[in-house]
Amino acid sequence: MSSTIKVTQEAKDANTQIGSITDGGLTDQINSLNQQAQILADPNVWDGPHAEQFRNEIWPSVHKRLTDATAAINEVKAHSQTIDRKSTRLNSSH
Repeated sequence: MSSTIKVTQEAKDANTQIGSITDGGLTDQINSLNQQAQILADPNVWDGPHAEQFRNEIWPSVHKRLTDATAAINEVKAHSQTIDRKSTRLNSSH
């Protein structure tokens, strides 16, 4: 494994964009979507054939994927912050 560290401006820019996207409310939007869909999944709020299909077939798998997406976004965000800290330390040591 090489000990050479290469950080181009393109890499810095991409990392900055990742930070902007993940800090820009992406997970908040997913959480809001989850909350609203939970309301639709309540048979006291919405019922009937389409509601049952949503509640029993659609929502469980969509909810899982949205939960997984939130976890993945948080993982990328944490890694991006680590890259940013390490890059800052490298720049200040040169």
